[in-house]
Amino acid sequence: MDSMTFAEQEINQSQLFISEAAEQPVLTTSESAHVMRMLMASIDLEELIDSYMEMLTAKLPCASLKLTFADQVLKMGKNKGQGRIMKISITYGHPYGTPQHAQLAYAFSKVLSPVQRKMLSEMHGLFAMSLRHALEFYRLSQLATKDVLTGLGNRSFFNETIEKQISQCKRQNSSFGLLVLDLDNFKSVNDIHGHQQGDEVLIGFANILKDCLRDTDHAFRFGGDEFCCVLTDVNRSANELVAARIKRSVENHIMFKQFGVSCSVGATSFEPSDCAKTLFDRADKALYEAKEAGKNVYRAA
Repeated sequence: MDSMTFAEQEINQSQLFISEAAEQPVLTTSESAHVMRMLMASIDLEELIDSYMEMLTAKLPCASLKLTFADQVLKMGKNKGQGRIMKISITYGHPYGTPQHAQLAYAFSKVLSPVQRKMLSEMHGLFAMSLRHALEFYRLSQLATKDVLTGLGNRSFFNETIEKQISQCKRQNSSFGLLVLDLDNFKSVNDIHGHQQGDEVLIGFANILKDCLRDTDHAFRFGGDEFCCVLTDVNRSANELVAARIKRSVENHIMFKQFGVSCSVGATSFEPSDCAKTLFDRADKALYEAKEAGKNVYRAA
């Protein structure tokens, strides 16, 4: 069973949800059926949450909705709730497997009335069923989209993520950043110290990327020593700041110092006329220019 708390005070779910179960439903039968149809239209997590957020804001003063699961964070809405933040834990997964856990946080612009709380109870109950299915589908799909060595996304997941980001940015008239990164002197590590040590360098760099990125960003390994980062909702100056943070972490890392390994970065930002290929080609060209200019260089296009 899901558990619920408010930021300002602890409220037991049985007091909030279960105690209201005996009350007359706020949603009509036709409204509940409509909500169910909308939620069953997609098993994709982002599309599901986007659809749910749209229905929530039509009926309740919901400022934002944030889902935290595994190493991922999905957020809809930008305003912070000035009323209360409600957090609900979600358990999902195969009934005979290890339970998986997620957290759904609702932020409201004002305190909900008893009737509004009852409506939220009903809407969340409908949403939770679809959410569990979508979370499990996502978990299973991730098993085929991870780089085995580093745990980062692989090329297939990169292609999927880029297409989603482009679609979202075109809908919201926003942008995102793309970094293409390459390790300088990596080949000499493999040649002199062996592939096992080379793998340790790759894992170390993957960990640096994870530490330098936000929860909403994505890191990928294409193969060899080529990596990519997708930076959500950022501009060109933010690309450079993140790249500088990554390069600085590499420069200060004892293992990278020992082997003389540095990092070159090519960067670009999404433009309305871009497709996935034009976006990647522009960043890749910037990386080529960075490598031509020397080692440990950043170039933007």
